[in-house]
Amino acid sequence: MNICRWVHRYAELTVFTTWLLLIAGGLVTSTDSGLAVPDWPLSYGTWFPPMVGGIVYEHGHRMIAGLVGLMILGLAAWLWRVEPRRWVRRLGYGALAAVAVQALLGGLTVLWLLPPQISIAHACLGQTVFCLIVALARATSPRWDHDAARWEGACATSLRRWSLAAALLAACQLLLGAIIRHTGGMVRWHVLGAVILTYAVAGLIRRAWRMRRQLPVVSAHAVRLGALIAGQLLVGIAVLMHRGSVLFRTGHVAVGALILAQAVIVAWDIMRRTRVVPGRGERWRDYLELTKPRLSSLVLLTTAVGYWLGRRGSPSSMEGVAALLGTAGVVAGANALNEWMECPADALMHRTQRRPLPAGRLSAHQAWRCGAGLIAIGLLVLTVAVNGLSALLAAIAAATYLFIYTPLKRRSSLCTLVGAIPGALPPMIGWAAARHALGAEAWILFAMLYLWQLPHFLAIATLYRDDYARAGFRMLPVIEPDGSITARQTVLAGLALVPVTLSPPLIGLGGPRYFYSALVLGLLLLGLIGRAALTRSRPAAQQLFLASVLYLPALLGVLAYDRMG
Repeated sequence: MNICRWVHRYAELTVFTTWLLLIAGGLVTSTDSGLAVPDWPLSYGTWFPPMVGGIVYEHGHRMIAGLVGLMILGLAAWLWRVEPRRWVRRLGYGALAAVAVQALLGGLTVLWLLPPQISIAHACLGQTVFCLIVALARATSPRWDHDAARWEGACATSLRRWSLAAALLAACQLLLGAIIRHTGGMVRWHVLGAVILTYAVAGLIRRAWRMRRQLPVVSAHAVRLGALIAGQLLVGIAVLMHRGSVLFRTGHVAVGALILAQAVIVAWDIMRRTRVVPGRGERWRDYLELTKPRLSSLVLLTTAVGYWLGRRGSPSSMEGVAALLGTAGVVAGANALNEWMECPADALMHRTQRRPLPAGRLSAHQAWRCGAGLIAIGLLVLTVAVNGLSALLAAIAAATYLFIYTPLKRRSSLCTLVGAIPGALPPMIGWAAARHALGAEAWILFAMLYLWQLPHFLAIATLYRDDYARAGFRMLPVIEPDGSITARQTVLAGLALVPVTLSPPLIGLGGPRYFYSALVLGLLLLGLIGRAALTRSRPAAQQLFLASVLYLPALLGVLAYDRMG
């Protein structure tokens, strides 16, 4: 047996051990033994406490977790030494990083007396680690390159869509299951999700079976997924009939993990072995690109932080989800309409020429319909499922972005100051969703986001000065070639940003940990702002841009973490 086979066998053993860890975690929650050992990482101050009562489950879980961590460390090291494929090595490093974070979350769960948010994250990350190890076992298999013929056509396109839907629904079911185990709510949603997942898997099996001659491995995987779904439905019914049964509740977790891993493997194999006809079936990617997903993700992050900071006690989980979904719809729709309005200018700039509209992959009518529909749906969700104030703020953000900032870019350098307004409203939307009102804290969050955007966007305008000039955008770095006014505004914004970010503790929004972290982050960013202002060089602007991208999530992350404490 060659060394590659040994790596594969070791990965399979790691998969089995990780699955045992998930079963052990299910036993901990099923027996309510989460606080049977109140300290961490030791158990009652020792490595081997008396194994009585709930300590058997909790300390046994820790022992298996330690073994899994060491095995994943060994797997990552082994891949680093012998695996020629870079992406496989990176997958191993990702599994190692994930299990390290998982251990930290497990410790916080105990030390903070089982907070639902941390416990749910701990459960979901555990399933993620399991899927990563399963993927490594699959990638290191000697049969990885067998049956590698790629199949294209309408059937392949349909198969890809159904497989991705099944994997996504399986992940949502695991999330709902974690919420149920740690909060007791959303049982009806979980049952509804089981019905939808069963339908999706049935559709996947039907399409995979039609292509069993072309893709025998894929059809076999799909049938196994169907068998797991059938078994899980039976176990789920048993759980509903015998809610106190430790065996059925733990078995439900164990089979759910297998379903998620199998769904991911099915989707992965289908994506590897199929190809859609060029120009067909992949239009969803163009629609996704139309919504500027990276920018939308950052907006959702700030909205989530605003909601987290504004929450009181234990707010409705569905209200928070609705706030994020509604905001996502409005933001994505506004971005799509922005590209619709700026299509002629995008065609003139090198960095935007390949967007769906200037490249001709989507029509103007399709973009307008997509953008307007997303905004309407987002505002409806916010109005009905959250509150009118959050919907009003989202509408103001979209209107300012589309009807003031977008046309102003061709007329005045003040567009940056105006464009920062809709970018600073998302944390206020999150706060309004949690509190149903605005306070001084919401306005401080607005000021933080507003001031952060000025050096961030001025750095972008400096980097793409020539592109903006070709498109006729009157950004400040375009209309003043020497960069003196740009440098002055960047420095002033940075100087104002530092005291504003230090003000939350004054109104009880943060503590000493946040204050000192914000001070250090602010001074570091201010140093890069000063360097960019003095040198006025492209490398300095590039460094400022990258630093600003890292600065905001770090600042908000520390503030959210401080709120958790």
